[in-house]
Amino acid sequence: MKKELVSEVIWLRCLACLTVVAIHCINMTFTNYEGVLSNLSVTFLEVVKLALLFGTPTFVFISEFLLAKAYPTQIPDKFLWKRVRYILIPYITMAVVYAFYSLTRSGELTATALIVKSLRNIVVADYIAYFIIVIFQFYVLHIIFTKYFQKASPKLMITLCLVVNLIYLGFFNFVPPLNFVPSAEYIWTRLYWVPFPGWLFYFSVAYYCGRNHAAFKEFLNRNMKWLIYSPIVTFLVILFLRFGELLPEANSKRVDILFYTISMIFVIFYLTSKIKHIPWIIDLVSRYSFGIYLLHLIFVQNFSEIFDGLNPWINIPLTFVLSISISILLTFVLHKLRIGSYFVGKIGAKFSTKTKNIQNENWVEKEVKV
Repeated sequence: MKKELVSEVIWLRCLACLTVVAIHCINMTFTNYEGVLSNLSVTFLEVVKLALLFGTPTFVFISEFLLAKAYPTQIPDKFLWKRVRYILIPYITMAVVYAFYSLTRSGELTATALIVKSLRNIVVADYIAYFIIVIFQFYVLHIIFTKYFQKASPKLMITLCLVVNLIYLGFFNFVPPLNFVPSAEYIWTRLYWVPFPGWLFYFSVAYYCGRNHAAFKEFLNRNMKWLIYSPIVTFLVILFLRFGELLPEANSKRVDILFYTISMIFVIFYLTSKIKHIPWIIDLVSRYSFGIYLLHLIFVQNFSEIFDGLNPWINIPLTFVLSISISILLTFVLHKLRIGSYFVGKIGAKFSTKTKNIQNENWVEKEVKV
């Protein structure tokens, strides 16, 4: 099945990947330079971090947009199995790697601790790759939508998904942990990130944009005069809620991020559609995005600590560039081994005019062909 290349997705995937790495660099700076950064510097970095929070949910949009565009009416054979091989297996493999890494850093490495931590990473997605489980839930939901909701009204479905998403995130954003719920503190702190209702709005918008790609592009061209201002307006709301202490947590699982992310995706999609040439660095980061996603945190943590004697404004860009570069290099080297793809998944095909009719289906599966 030939799939028309959507060049805007290469830009989206690259930018989303870079924002995730940048956020972790900023987080490490807050940790390593606590008490050193001025209040103005802390506020500035916090604002930058808030502006970058659209990155993680953008991956949900990319994933479903491409699936809906490639398979709008039917699901191919072995749809899930082929995603298990190069997405779920690396998730399990890296769960063990990160368990070993975190226990080694903390000096608590024992055989028992490694088993417990590995199982915790795998079962409750208690490490950086939790997002793979989010994506996998949407593979299943894509099958359900394709089988049962093809004829449903897009406006109705998107509205329903938005309401569900707002209620779900609103509950965990504004209701404190309930004492009678087992492990309530952990659920409210992290576990609520994993279930699909927390990301449902992005999925629904992507599903209908992917199924109706031409109409989506026409919508952007027709409405960009006012859509271009939507990221600014929605970001001002985020700043108000954050610094007004109504939503003090700066993460992508906030109710206000829903509207900001979609507005950013639409504007980026529109602007990049006007760019005829894709720079090699953009293509490179997009192709290696899964490996960067899985590996970068290890390098961010270590480089940030190694350079903590430097000025933080030197530390951040240095850590950022090195973490991405080493992640790409290690992914490349691992792919020279037969088992490499079971650690860092597949690498995307290099973009050229010869690959114009080949479309990677997903930011994490790259060359999985079905």
